[in-house]
Amino acid sequence: MDGNQVTKAASSAEPVPLRRNRDFTLLWTGQAASLLGNQISFLAYPLLILAATGSAAQAGLMASVTLASTLTLLLPAGVIADRHPRKRIMVTASLIQMVAGATVVPAVLSHHVYLIQLAVVGCVQGAAAAFYQGASRGATRRIVPLEQLPEAMAATQARDRVTTLAGGPIGGALFGFARFLPFAVDAASFGVIGLAAALIRKSLDPISRPAPEPLRRSVTAGIRFVVQQPFVRMFAIWTTFLNGIVFGLRLTIIVLARNRGATPFEIGLMFAITAALGLPGALVAVRLTKWVGARPLILITSWLFPVCTLGMFFAPSVWVIAALAGVTGFAIMPINVILIARSTLVTPDHLQAQVGNALQLCYQGLASLTPLIFGALTDKIGPYTMIAIAAAMFGMLALWLQLNRQLYQLDDKQAGTG
Repeated sequence: MDGNQVTKAASSAEPVPLRRNRDFTLLWTGQAASLLGNQISFLAYPLLILAATGSAAQAGLMASVTLASTLTLLLPAGVIADRHPRKRIMVTASLIQMVAGATVVPAVLSHHVYLIQLAVVGCVQGAAAAFYQGASRGATRRIVPLEQLPEAMAATQARDRVTTLAGGPIGGALFGFARFLPFAVDAASFGVIGLAAALIRKSLDPISRPAPEPLRRSVTAGIRFVVQQPFVRMFAIWTTFLNGIVFGLRLTIIVLARNRGATPFEIGLMFAITAALGLPGALVAVRLTKWVGARPLILITSWLFPVCTLGMFFAPSVWVIAALAGVTGFAIMPINVILIARSTLVTPDHLQAQVGNALQLCYQGLASLTPLIFGALTDKIGPYTMIAIAAAMFGMLALWLQLNRQLYQLDDKQAGTG
């Protein structure tokens, strides 16, 4: 083979850019539509229940039921998604969510909105989400070359940030124009992701599967892998406590901003600014990681959390608080890309759903409890003391990460894929 042939062979082996990867584009676009629909309905459901009942407690029921249903089924759903055709599960789960959400439209149009119906819809959609999320976790690794995983995760983080920013305003506008519209759009978005999943050509299933364990042991396989794999265990511990503190601190920050005279609109704008600053972090994630290095970037980010949180203690205005929170929002995006890509890489293909769902159970489980804990403590000791405690907790977490030797794995470019 001459030099030209060698060059052609090498170039032909190079993966196509993600924007020309048909299956990834389908998955990314379909999930973008679905996530946008979720964000639209996330605002519309409380508005609908408040309009129907006037109860803030009942308005929070939909989100709580949906989350509880998802968390309860994450582990068994992961087993099913790793044992059975993932594409079929994704399509079926999306259609179930579409049909369940569509039942809200005639109820709104006929002015017969009942809390029990909305709770059932939330329960069904939450259960289906557990199965869809499990099946979709292994999809990216099967349709994207391993060396492009960081780029794919960065594109996913950017997509999620954009839909989070856009969903609320769109949901509010649609609800104001016609109350049924947000729910019709949300139902249609599930149809879009179902169609996108059905059109993916490449098999999403593991290339090979070991003999299945008994179901009782299989349910805990994802948790066991997380506990036994040192890097994934480190990732799980850090993200669980970091997310838990962040979700709890949001409520304390709201109390602090309100005590400083901020209006509800200003508080909402403050969080919008924080979320918006995360988008450029996702867009530059891969480039920033290459420039700074994965391990130094993670350590810098881990120490930004206690520093920025302590800065809120002395912040003269809500806009400074928003900027400080935005710094951490910007910095965490590349870290999400690094850790998710690495965890995906070291997890065996036949355990992608189970491990991914186990990780989600860890960090969402704690995050679902901390707003209640932080809220009770903020009422008792005040927002300033609570912010100081949160800064200390972030500091201890950063110190633990600084001393964790598993981060050195990020410097090993030749690590196995599991």
